[in-house]
Amino acid sequence: MPNLIDRMEENLFSAQLARLARATSCEPHTEFLREMFTLVRKQYVEELRRRGIRLHPLSGARLDEIVSYVFYYHRFHTAHLPPETVEKLEQDENYRNVLVRDVAVYIVINEHLNVEKRSNTSSYSPEIAAYNMACSYSLFTLGTFRGADRRMLGMNNLFKKALVTAKSIVALLAAGNSCDAVILWRHLHELECVLIVLGTKGEELFFDYVRHMEFFDLEHNPDAEAVQERLAEECKKYGIKERNAYINYGWLVHLEGFCEGYGKEYRLNFKDGLQKAAGQSARHAAYASASKILHPSAWVVAIRDDKFYKFTVFELFRSLVNIVAQIKEYIARYREASVRPGECDAYLRTIDGYLGMIARNNKVIASR
Repeated sequence: MPNLIDRMEENLFSAQLARLARATSCEPHTEFLREMFTLVRKQYVEELRRRGIRLHPLSGARLDEIVSYVFYYHRFHTAHLPPETVEKLEQDENYRNVLVRDVAVYIVINEHLNVEKRSNTSSYSPEIAAYNMACSYSLFTLGTFRGADRRMLGMNNLFKKALVTAKSIVALLAAGNSCDAVILWRHLHELECVLIVLGTKGEELFFDYVRHMEFFDLEHNPDAEAVQERLAEECKKYGIKERNAYINYGWLVHLEGFCEGYGKEYRLNFKDGLQKAAGQSARHAAYASASKILHPSAWVVAIRDDKFYKFTVFELFRSLVNIVAQIKEYIARYREASVRPGECDAYLRTIDGYLGMIARNNKVIASR
């Protein structure tokens, strides 16, 4: 009969495997993975001994981490193969030996020889947790919408893209990669401006935005010649001489007043085009600062990491407030297309409370 420790380890293995199966929507071969898990644990200890690494009792790799390493290694090598091939591979002694050896080495090097950058915060810290909570709640609510309305579905995808990007930014902050977080915020700000313009400047503009996508990646377009002709015609029609500028921002010509103000109030670029149309010109200084470190420069080494951290935390909040404002309008408009309309009502009532938590946390950060 298994002792208490064995039962705990079996429960942990089963729970982690179930969690990974949910996360990847796949059905794992439990018995094979359990056997590999057991062998990897032994090989992991041997690999530590071989490298002369002595660990404190609580410093070893966690059992759930070992399960994950084994699971994803096997998934990487087999997810694209037919079931009968996978079955043969799982019985192949060479594959099994390589899996055990590789995973044990991965764990030792990644968990014990890895030099992690010191972070200004942690994924458990209130400011990171609050950002994740606001984004996760928004993603959950957006995931309740169903239907055939093209604008509804398209805007939904753009909102999800923005929120996942925001979560990636806070993950970079939590890991101590504040400089990278600034660069990714720059991308989010551009997407934020797109969402504001599409959400506030008329319903048809969304379809103009989608149609304009045909001008991207012409190299791999089977109708490239015809699309090139349409591109030339449109540039001529709107008096646009900069072809690349039109490819990037040309959908803005369908914005009311844009053509009349082109060359004066508006230009086909981010600063005097998309950002101005979104009413975010006051934030261009922040965008320009983020652009300076997009390419390695003295800024990257001359500015302290905590400065990048604070910059990102504050600018991300401004972006999230704008994005949530558009999500609220979206939810109010398409509420009946949600499979959980009550959840939509709850979101509209409570999301500002989540933003309020972030604002209070930011006050603490500003005072440091």
